[in-house]
Amino acid sequence: MPAFSLHTLTALRAASAAGAIQRALFGRLTRIEYKGPQDPVTEADRASEEAIVGTLRDAFPDHAFVGEEGGRRGSSEHTWLVDPLDGTHNYAHEIPWFAVSIALQHRGQTIAAVVLNTMLGEVYAAERGGGAHLAAAPPGRTEWTGREEWRRITVSPIDQLEDATLTTGFRHPLGESRPNLDHFTNLLVRAGRVREWGAAALCLAAVAAGRIEGYWEMGPHEWDLAAGLLLVEEAGGRSSDLRGRTAVLDRRQILATNGAIHDQVVAVLALGRSGLD
Repeated sequence: MPAFSLHTLTALRAASAAGAIQRALFGRLTRIEYKGPQDPVTEADRASEEAIVGTLRDAFPDHAFVGEEGGRRGSSEHTWLVDPLDGTHNYAHEIPWFAVSIALQHRGQTIAAVVLNTMLGEVYAAERGGGAHLAAAPPGRTEWTGREEWRRITVSPIDQLEDATLTTGFRHPLGESRPNLDHFTNLLVRAGRVREWGAAALCLAAVAAGRIEGYWEMGPHEWDLAAGLLLVEEAGGRSSDLRGRTAVLDRRQILATNGAIHDQVVAVLALGRSGLD
């Protein structure tokens, strides 16, 4: 195992606890609620967040937390950003593609990140300056135990947009403005492939692992993005807003790529209108 800090090791334990809850409840939900139009929340979301925050708080009682379900808790130079179940819509519909995303910020800079692909048993981890790493459960197993072999990951070398695979997402409900459909159409006819996976953290992790070349979206929150963006950065990739400017988490728009195709994607995004403030 890489020489992870106590912060990352604790986040790995927290993610594992949340993943166990999600697997236990998968396909067995008794109720699905909605925080807003087309914005579901389940008992798995809430139980996962409590397990994560409880594990982290036991180890770091002075730290603050920002969670998708629990909001902000406390104030500190160290703040954990927690998306306990990224891909709730997939989860609620028994689509096995969702994640746990945990990031630690110190004075606003992300310094540690963990993303768990719950049903595949893959876990990604990164620390600032230490590279990005991936460990996977053996075939036939979904739980991550901490005894797996880690390997360092890097972004894809593909340097032409026409050969690249991209992912995106759509803020729902789309409404009359239909945000991102212009960018989707423009990139669909210029990139090799464009996919929509429904889990921002897994899109970013896939960029970091070199499985795809880029991801863009409008609407994700800081807890959706923080961990995955550190993975991309430490794997040698690049991130920005849709205009190519410095990425700001609370701006709620993101472009993350392997770096080699970044400017090409920015140029195509400039042909559209939505989100380009």
